[in-house]
Amino acid sequence: MKLFNIAICMLLFGFLNSGLTAGQVYTWTDENGNLHVTDTPPPPKSKIKDTLEYQEKTAAEIQELERRQEARKKERYEESIRQQAEKATKQAAKADEDAQQAAQSAEEEYENAMRTYEKYGKTQDKRKKFKKRIRRAFDQAESAQDRASKAANDARQAQAEKRSALENVKTLEEQNQ
Repeated sequence: MKLFNIAICMLLFGFLNSGLTAGQVYTWTDENGNLHVTDTPPPPKSKIKDTLEYQEKTAAEIQELERRQEARKKERYEESIRQQAEKATKQAAKADEDAQQAAQSAEEEYENAMRTYEKYGKTQDKRKKFKKRIRRAFDQAESAQDRASKAANDARQAQAEKRSALENVKTLEEQNQ
């Protein structure tokens, strides 16, 4: 493998140091089937596979290519900003939906805990007998409330990210005008 890498490096070095930077480049095979790439015309008995005409670019052409490259780079950047805004919008919508579902679940758990208390906690004897069941119902309601709070915080954070991304898009559009 090292020998192959060294051979490639030597070939590249040879091409770079040769006069192949401008003019015609010939690709041909000799009578032994060896492939040659040179800037000099092949011998008469060889088969020409390809002739490449190289023309150097003018300063104006180079400048135009650089301008196009910068324009493509700017377009890719603008597209990535728009994609980030779209992604943030979708994430904010999903976070809002999750928060609403978590709040509804917490409300249902609290109502369930209250029903359990009303059913088993009417008298002190019943409260003692079913205190674990009542405690478990209220613990589940509290856990659901914690999940709802976390979901609401996530939704607020997603909304903030969405606003930031949309501000970036707005700034970008103002710069383009």
